[in-house]
Amino acid sequence: MKIAIIPTTGGTDPYKGMEIAVELGVEGVHLPALSQALGLAEKSSAERADVLKRIHGLGLEVSALIGWGGRVDLGEEENLAENIAEGKRINEIAVDIAGGVWMAHVGIMPDDDSDPKWARFVDSLGQIAEHGAGIGATLALETGPEPPVVVRKMMEQVNSPSLRVNFDPGNLILWPPNLAKRKNVPYDLDAAMRDFDPVEGLRTLIPYVAHVHAKDAMATREGERQEVPLGTGMANWPELHRIFQENGYEGYYAIERECGESAMEDVKNAVEFLRGL
Repeated sequence: MKIAIIPTTGGTDPYKGMEIAVELGVEGVHLPALSQALGLAEKSSAERADVLKRIHGLGLEVSALIGWGGRVDLGEEENLAENIAEGKRINEIAVDIAGGVWMAHVGIMPDDDSDPKWARFVDSLGQIAEHGAGIGATLALETGPEPPVVVRKMMEQVNSPSLRVNFDPGNLILWPPNLAKRKNVPYDLDAAMRDFDPVEGLRTLIPYVAHVHAKDAMATREGERQEVPLGTGMANWPELHRIFQENGYEGYYAIERECGESAMEDVKNAVEFLRGL
């Protein structure tokens, strides 16, 4: 098992966060590609090499870069060319500092592949993946906004080794109430757990998983949702870990804790939880 933490969790200075990673004895850090915390997007390849040398000097690897967090929708015509170009730039940053791997939300894919948005997703992701294949980069799509069967269909249609999945089981619990609200329909927990169940979702997507977010969440029948400390929610991490092991997954579990008054303390506890698996 390889574990990474996000060193900027809870607003921590990234280099202080790296020191925490060393103290915890984890193998890696999961870094933001576009934030000002490290300024990777503004640095030259040589400057990024210096950052990586400093990380390696601490005995750490970069598990992957964090790309788009929700502001980009590759299914929309607006700003599409600019977003594709930015995706290619992140490919280049990832090659410099993260072994080529980065993850991102890319918008919400439609369930119906006859929807015009579907073709835009296939084309734009195909362009980014083709560029990535040429330089050794891989974009891993973040799970959550779509049922895993839809994500798998996108993987099969784009059909590129440079397009993979960042599996986040917490998101598969958090997103359905949000989607119901967006569509102005009642939230159905049973239907959500049928279509977005993390365990079945992993079985569907495991051939494509290149990186994992270790995250957990809860949702109620009333549609209330909450990210919770790892191991205390509905994600069934023992079963997920078993599936990863059975399928020979050798990548990172990157602990993501996006809320909470003591986020970095929750990260420390999550390290122990994962080791306990």
